[in-house]
Amino acid sequence: MLLEADILAGSVHGAGSPLLLSRALCRYRHFRAPPGLTWRQVANAARTFAQAHAPFSETGTLLMRTPAGAGIWWWDAARIAAACGGKAPGVVVPETVLRGAGEAWRVVACAEGVEAQYWEDGTLLASSWRREPFTREQWVAFALGVEAPASAAPLAAPEPIELPLRRGGAWRRHWIKPAATWRDAEAALATVALCAAALAAFFAGQGLRQDNSAAADTRAAAAIEARIGADPAMGRVREQTALLQAYDAALGDGDVLAAAADAFAALAQFGQQPEGWQVEAGALRVRVLAASGDMQLREIVAALEATESLCEVEPTFQPDAVAFAAKLGAVCGAGQ
Repeated sequence: MLLEADILAGSVHGAGSPLLLSRALCRYRHFRAPPGLTWRQVANAARTFAQAHAPFSETGTLLMRTPAGAGIWWWDAARIAAACGGKAPGVVVPETVLRGAGEAWRVVACAEGVEAQYWEDGTLLASSWRREPFTREQWVAFALGVEAPASAAPLAAPEPIELPLRRGGAWRRHWIKPAATWRDAEAALATVALCAAALAAFFAGQGLRQDNSAAADTRAAAAIEARIGADPAMGRVREQTALLQAYDAALGDGDVLAAAADAFAALAQFGQQPEGWQVEAGALRVRVLAASGDMQLREIVAALEATESLCEVEPTFQPDAVAFAAKLGAVCGAGQ
């Protein structure tokens, strides 16, 4: 704590670290904000009020948000910096902020002297410091300086009470920080630039990883393609698939592959395996190696016509097989 005698009580104060300031070195006033303002507007108004009423040529301030506005603390910034070896502290906190809130009228014993206080709804509305205990006249002057208090002041100053300093940063929840400066904006831009560079490096690494994955996938696909090309059976399947796709494009309607799959599934229900099949003139022809007497023709025809892809199924009997001809569903639908 920095005392009135310009002596730091406790350990040596380091540059930039928080400094606890004796109440003897501070001045206080509560700023009551007009109703209807947003929190941002209250903060801006409190900053303006603090600057307009600064009592020193180089004034340090601490603004604390209250339900009715803001509590404003002032101190001589030049004197504080000189007491800290010419290095201004990063954060200055008056000891009153750490003494705890109260209610109505009271006198608190400080590290140096005593402080008269008036509180309403958890808000410090008035504060006055004296090196010695308040006389009756000084107390009356302090009480008369409080505008429209909710409770009447005692006729004489109450006895000073001892309150411990509450360590910790709970007070920061109510701290109204100084407005951003050009230096802050430059620092923010530098931070944004660093973040952007980090993101760019991250995405570049991700892109390189994706490129490597894509190259690996390409090599795997090429290996599969080579194995398929070396297999004669797979080659024939690919040729037939290409022909069907070409037919689909020329026909313009109907799904040949779906029709063939439906026909194969219907025949499989009766244990029949197609020996061959073809599509021409909008019709699917499937040839089954079996004698007509061994087949449930009516049921097979009904099953083929029950599919969504085939209609008008006609069986044709051959010496060693039965051929089923069916129109594609799209063609039938166009004729209805």
